[in-house]
Amino acid sequence: MFSKGKYILIQSLLILLSPIVSFVVAIKFYKQGISQIFMIIFAFYFGMHFYIGDDLTNHYINMRMFYSGKSWNEIISNPLVFGIGHDYYHILMKYLISRFTNSKIIFAGINALIYAAIFINFFREFRYYYKNFMPVMCGILLLCVIFTVQFYWYGGVRFWFGAFFFAGFYLRYLNTEKRRYLLISFLCVLFHFSLITLPLVWIANWALSKLWVGVRVILLTISLLFRFIHFDFVPLLVKYVPGAEVMGLSRIDQRIHEDLLRYNAEIRNSGNMVYLHRNEVLLFFSGILLLLFWSRKVTVTKKNMSIFFYSLTIFTLVNFGYTELIFYDRFLKMCVLLIYTFLFMVSYENYEKLKGVSLIIMMISAVPMLFAILTPLVEMRRHLYSPELLFGNFFIDWTGGISSVHGKWYND
Repeated sequence: MFSKGKYILIQSLLILLSPIVSFVVAIKFYKQGISQIFMIIFAFYFGMHFYIGDDLTNHYINMRMFYSGKSWNEIISNPLVFGIGHDYYHILMKYLISRFTNSKIIFAGINALIYAAIFINFFREFRYYYKNFMPVMCGILLLCVIFTVQFYWYGGVRFWFGAFFFAGFYLRYLNTEKRRYLLISFLCVLFHFSLITLPLVWIANWALSKLWVGVRVILLTISLLFRFIHFDFVPLLVKYVPGAEVMGLSRIDQRIHEDLLRYNAEIRNSGNMVYLHRNEVLLFFSGILLLLFWSRKVTVTKKNMSIFFYSLTIFTLVNFGYTELIFYDRFLKMCVLLIYTFLFMVSYENYEKLKGVSLIIMMISAVPMLFAILTPLVEMRRHLYSPELLFGNFFIDWTGGISSVHGKWYND
């Protein structure tokens, strides 16, 4: 193994000459903090060359039209600025980027870099485990955590930035038992206001922890009933529950709401079943693993029990919001992320108890792991396998010519 200084030198050369090779090497030595920094740098390169989705494009257009060449007072006094959202994060982010560039590819690269940095902050909360020996069984479950959320969701600019911000500081709160990190996690609402759901669920979960556990079972049962009969619970939430609208459950005209419900039903009935039910598939296999762990009488620490009950409370909530497709998909994915976090930590801490069934656990967990990894790769295959991304660098493209990035730090 190279010394730290030599490794940094080699990686510095690789990131300039072949970012994709640098990324592969960084994955190989992922336990080192410096490798994670090079992963973040690679994310900048990746963002510049990867397909830019509709959300990211809309934010870029919004920046170019209403931020570039404008002062802060001019920006915040323009009501059109808030047409894409009132969340503070994207407004400040676009203001800062517009101070030095109008380039679409640089804008995309910076967004990918920020997303990677927030994700790495979340991932580093697992270092208490991965710094030591990592059994294959536990490694597979860690990969399930990493790939639960598809990598391309950085293109949404707001929601998953905030969701991973919350998850990272929430785990830090549980790891350190310092309440300031819990309070910091609540700042996720600055990224996307619907993320106020996560602090509200934490409060609800804390309240439920003071009650008889059967209350959780009753609420979960009722929520599953509502989910399977497709009961439109949203109008009741909006009418009677304070803050329901900011959770992403909107008060709209009844006719429009009915049209939206029909549209959601059509998507669920005619869309790609693999992608539409990705969360449910991952959740199904996590349920099998939970039963297997329970049968082995694993020891669950207070920290891990907190993660489990918090994810269970999220799951109860999302069942009530099943008719709201976007709300349901986002927060069910968050639930799955936390469930696999729980499974990974419990499996690592109870490895000796689970060693006898480790092969069974590996066979079961390999299914959601491969499914989580392959679905976004197949879905985005045309954009991932571009020569520019795989064989170019910051200076030249894959044909040996001047890179499309070169000289475009201000305008496209």
